[in-house]
Amino acid sequence: MRRINNVFGVVFLLCCATGSAQTLLNAPYSRFGVGEIGSRTAAANAAMGGTSLAFQSATVVNFANPASYIAYDSLACLFDAAFTYKNHTLTTNASEVQKGNCIVFDYLALGLSVAKWWKTSFGFQPFSTMSYTINQVDNTLDTNAITTSFFGEGGINEFYWGNAFKLFNNFSIGFNASYLFGEYNRNRKVESSDILFVNSQTSNSNLVKGFSLTLGMQYFVPIKEKGNLGFGLVYTPAIPIYADIQNQTVTYFGTGYNPTKLEEEPLYSTRDKNAKLSMPQSIGGGISWGNGLNYFVGADFTWTNWANYAVNGINDSLINSYKIAVGGNYIPNPTSTKFFSRIVFSLGANYEQTYLKLNDFQLDKLGMNFGLQFPVKRSKTSFGAIFEYGQMGTTESGLIKEDYFKITISIRVHEPWYQRKKLE
Repeated sequence: MRRINNVFGVVFLLCCATGSAQTLLNAPYSRFGVGEIGSRTAAANAAMGGTSLAFQSATVVNFANPASYIAYDSLACLFDAAFTYKNHTLTTNASEVQKGNCIVFDYLALGLSVAKWWKTSFGFQPFSTMSYTINQVDNTLDTNAITTSFFGEGGINEFYWGNAFKLFNNFSIGFNASYLFGEYNRNRKVESSDILFVNSQTSNSNLVKGFSLTLGMQYFVPIKEKGNLGFGLVYTPAIPIYADIQNQTVTYFGTGYNPTKLEEEPLYSTRDKNAKLSMPQSIGGGISWGNGLNYFVGADFTWTNWANYAVNGINDSLINSYKIAVGGNYIPNPTSTKFFSRIVFSLGANYEQTYLKLNDFQLDKLGMNFGLQFPVKRSKTSFGAIFEYGQMGTTESGLIKEDYFKITISIRVHEPWYQRKKLE
């Protein structure tokens, strides 16, 4: 208990430090929908390209498929958290380049055993983030230049409670019940270099709250003594969430840094306290092969009905998307007492056709991952490092291409639970 409390304290301080110091990168494509959707996979699965639907482990909180919780040890507590450093470069067809980097919090999750046939999990993670700034300058007028700025910030967070149930040998089902909450804002500002020009700013604020549900199933077929063939399914129904949406336009003289309001009240203002956000349904399937000891390989396919997304019946021009992930891991000798023999080596890749179709291009995304998980002596606790390189978008047709590199640091604490030491 003392070690668990110490770890919780360290992670809590890291969360606070990361939250206070974090500055999100400029992500122009987060302008659409509810922002850029997070990976929502545990670090152990991210190291395998995101492969997770037919994967379960006693030392991993695999919240991508809640049926996997059934693998937890009956007398152990599992804690899992991760943080990511990201460096990216944005490029346009005009050879314009913008670089940036940041550190972000990925997730925090806890896994517990209620009974041999019932395991549970709690967790918190970002569901989506919005952070973008785009400036357009019009110099066609002889007397002054008009600058139009588009900028947004915020995002949606997710707190989930998950459960898994063992129905019979090698077959389990589960669910994650999630509460989504947060706020994101989109703004447009039009300013002139002429001090007599009437400038304006239009703001769109969205305060979101609602519930989501993910159902999961896993089945593993023993193939003699060679290994297990695994199958996994997940389904997220299209449950609507709700938002308090406020739009307003203000006018002023001067710049946005030192404005002089024309009117005390906004020029235009509307508010809908119960706007309906039609979220998409999603379905995914995975297949895997492993011996449950030192190797695992798998592949996932996930389809999401983003064309169904709408705010009060108005679509944001999103289209259906799909993602393919393949990967695996290898442990030289998990029962050895030697440090290097217990290191977990992971490798994976993923390809995604995103929900964005701009200028007749459906933007795609490609990522490649390599991970190392280092054990702690005489314990199942471990620390991990994951390296990812990826690309998204294109420079064709006036669009933006993103090249990025990520380093994810994770900690997994696996400690005995419900046990009392005996005196000898």
